[in-house]
Parts: sequence; structure tokens; C-alpha cells
Amino acid sequence: MTSTPSPNSAPRDVHGASPLGAVLAFSALASFAAGTATLSIFFVTAREPYSFTPLQQYALGLLVGVGYTLGALGASRVGRAFRSAGGSSRGLIARLSVTMAALVCLPLFTHRDGSVFVLLALYAPLTGCFWPLIEGYVSGGRRAGELRSAMGSFNVTWSLTLLASFFVPPLFPDSFRTVFVILALTHVASVLALLGFRREPGVPLADHHGVEEHAVPAGVPELLRVHRVLHAMSYLVMYALSPYLPRLLERLGLTGFGASALAASWLLARSLTFVVLGRWHGWHGRWSVAVVGTLFVLGGFGATLLAPGLGTGAIPVVAMGLFVFGAGLAALYTAALYYAFEVGGHEGGGSHEALIGLGYSIGPACGLLVLGLERGGCFDAGQRDVALLLVITVLCLGAALFAWRRRRVPSGSA
Repeated sequence: MTSTPSPNSAPRDVHGASPLGAVLAFSALASFAAGTATLSIFFVTAREPYSFTPLQQYALGLLVGVGYTLGALGASRVGRAFRSAGGSSRGLIARLSVTMAALVCLPLFTHRDGSVFVLLALYAPLTGCFWPLIEGYVSGGRRAGELRSAMGSFNVTWSLTLLASFFVPPLFPDSFRTVFVILALTHVASVLALLGFRREPGVPLADHHGVEEHAVPAGVPELLRVHRVLHAMSYLVMYALSPYLPRLLERLGLTGFGASALAASWLLARSLTFVVLGRWHGWHGRWSVAVVGTLFVLGGFGATLLAPGLGTGAIPVVAMGLFVFGAGLAALYTAALYYAFEVGGHEGGGSHEALIGLGYSIGPACGLLVLGLERGGCFDAGQRDVALLLVITVLCLGAALFAWRRRRVPSGSA
């Protein structure tokens, strides 16, 4: 692979890059709200007045995944349609934010189980459409060293505020409605950060005649093909675990802050790994990220899932497993996003987020499959965790093998 240009060789004739501070401020608030609504929501629905069963939790997760995927796949089309009608990307993001603020108010009027399902059925597609637009502002007008620096800051920012979102549910154990009020206010506040955005994400210009021709380094298309699949695989594992994690921790006697703190250890590991990979660029072009990231994700998932059977030693094993799991997720995420932008410029985010949605969908579907087999008498409840681990492992290893075999397909068929 040819070497990546150093930060000092990054083109300076960029046009239209929005101030990174404004982009990061918006991303922080949006990630806190959206992360609470789609990930730490499982710690809200696991308790009163909802008390969702594992089946309901996985069904809710599947709803999020399918909606997110549809939104991400349609993000470019929605953006083009909005701009052709005289709007701007900034205006579209503002409208999406206000709409999401209104949607999270739905459970304020009823605590029926269906209200959460209706909320996420409407909310998840908007988030899928939303994040590719934001990623366009991260990468737009930036290349080489500037892009790497912006990406690193972006990843650390959204992941830290997502970490903070895990502590919202236990802060209000007796007032679930307060959680949704906080989400609505956060979405509204995020709109203020849009004042610092340009109307559209910028693009690098070679000169006044047109857009800069970006030379894709040799080997990057192969790396992108593999990491795209592994990235989707990692989110599959994450969303096979997340809806189930509150109940798993209850079996260890952990609820409230104790459960949230332990569950958040994978988010902490992900944030720390983002910091490392954002500052150290020696991983660029190396296949070791794919191998180590995959082993960490599967190993951490397996340790977490099987730890309750260890008795008194379960909690340290879960903490270690979740930490390794989070580090693997961050490695695969960073590589997939970086190579997507290297190949696809500011349009790379749409495919990136669609793959996240694919993992969001398949992971809960695996959980529902295992629960269905259990109810059908294929195994008893005590073997559920082992069965889930086997299903996920087979799928992930199959995905890794597929990715490796497809790494050199012609660009036209990729």
C-alpha cells in the first residue's frame, strides 16, 4: 500500500469546511439524545412500568435496526430531494432534530408498552438518515491529515456522550418520563450548534475549475470491502447483546447505577480506543485491525455471555469481557469509516451507517431466533446463552470468511 500523506501535505485549498467545533458540539448533543433513545433505552424498558421480557427487548431492537437501515439507505436520496426543493443539508438536519425532539415526547402521555414501539418505529429511520448527513460535515472539505484529525475528534466526541447517556436511566429510577423530557430538550438545544454550520458540507477544490481528484491509495478498496463486512458484523454482535444485557446483569444482582456502570465499560473502552487510533495512525493499511478487532468482539461477547455461570467471579469477567468487546468495536468502526471516506469522500457515511443498521437488525433477529428455539423445546432456558453464542459465532465467522474471499472482487462488482 502506498503511504498516506502526512498532515502537513494535506491540501489547503479546501472550500466550505464547516468549523469543526460546531460540528463536534452538535454531534455531542445529538449522540447523547439518540444514544439514550436507541441503546440505553433497554435499561428504561427493562424496569417498571414497562418490565419488558427478553422477547420484547429483542423485538424492540429489531424495530430499531430495520428503521435505522431504511433511513440510512435513503439518506442521500432524501438530501438530494430536499436540496432540489430549495433547502440545504443544514436545514434538513435542523428539521430532523426538531422532529425527533417531538417524537421522544410521545411516552410522556402514556406508559403503555406500545408507546415505546411507536416512538422507535418513527424515530429510528430519522436517526439512520441523520448521521450520514453529520458525517458529511465531518469529512466535507477535509482530506489527509485534516480528515484523520476530524474523524478522531468526532469519534471520541460522540462516543463519550453516548457513554454519559447510559447513566441517564438510573438517575431517574422513579420517573421514566423525565428521561424523555431530557432527550427532547437535548435535541432542541443541538439545533443552536447548527448556527455554526455552512449550508452544505464542503468539498476540496483543486482550483476554480472543479473538484479535486482524490487519489485513493493502493490497497484501500480491498481494506474497505473487508472492513465493511466486519463492521456490520460487530454491530450485529453489539445488538445481540444490548437488548439482553439488562436482564443478564440482573442475574448477577446488579440494577440501577451498578448495572449501568458495568454495562458502560464497553463504551468507555470504545472511547479510549478511539483516542488511541485517532492519535496513532500506524494502523492505516494494516490487516491486523481486522483480525484483532474480530477476535476482541467475539471474545468479549462470549466472556460476557457465559460469565454468569461462574458464580462469585462473574462480575470481574463481565467487566473484562465488555472492555475487550468495546475495544474491538472501536477498531472495526474506525477502520471502516476511515476507508469509506478515503474511497468515497463525504458520501462514504451513507453506506457506513447502512451497515450499522444491518447489524442492528440481524443481532436482535438472532436473539429472537434463539428464544423461538427455546420456546419450541430445542433446549431449556439454562442453555440459552450458549445457544446465542453459537449462533452469533457461526454467523460472524461466516461473515469474516465471506469478506476475505471478496476482498479482490473487481470494483464494478463490489
